Amino acid sequence: MNRREMFTLPAVALVARQGFAQVSQSGSQPAEQHVSHKVLVKFSRPKEISKVPKTEAKATKYLNSLNNLLGLTSSQQQQATTIFTAAVAAHAAIRTNMKAARKSLTTAIKNNDSGGIGQASMAIGSLTAQLTAAGANANAAFYQILTTDQQNKLSLKQLKS
Repeated sequence: MNRREMFTLPAVALVARQGFAQVSQSGSQPAEQHVSHKVLVKFSRPKEISKVPKTEAKATKYLNSLNNLLGLTSSQQQQATTIFTAAVAAHAAIRTNMKAARKSLTTAIKNNDSGGIGQASMAIGSLTAQLTAAGANANAAFYQILTTDQQNKLSLKQLKS
C-alpha cells in the first residue's frame, strides 16, 4: 500500500460514515434547521469577534450566514445591515491610511531613516488598533441587538457544555 492510499482510505471511510449518519438522522430529525458545530465555533472565535467584512458584497453574505445561523428578525436584519455598513465604511477609510503608512515605511526603509521607520511603525500600530476597535465595536453593537437565545448560540460556553 503506497502513502497516498494510506491517507485516502481513512478519509473516504470518514466521509462515508458521516454521510450514512446524516441519512439515518435526516429521517428522524424534525423540520428544525440544524446548525453545524463548525459554524458556531467560527462565529464565536476571539479572532472573528474583532473582524467585519471588507466590502458591501461580503457584508451581505456575512449577514445572510448570520441570519441562517441565528434566525434574525427583520428589524434585527435592518439594524445589523446599518451596523456593518458603517463598519465597512470605517474600515475602508482606515485601510486607505494604512496603505499610506506602509508606503512611508517602505520609503523610510529604503532611505535608512530610523526616525521615519519609528514614526511609520507607530502609525501602522495605531491604525491596526483602530481597525480592531472598529470591528469589535461593530460586533458589540450587533451582539446587543440579539436575544438571549441568539447570544447563547454565539457563545463558546454552550459549545463546551
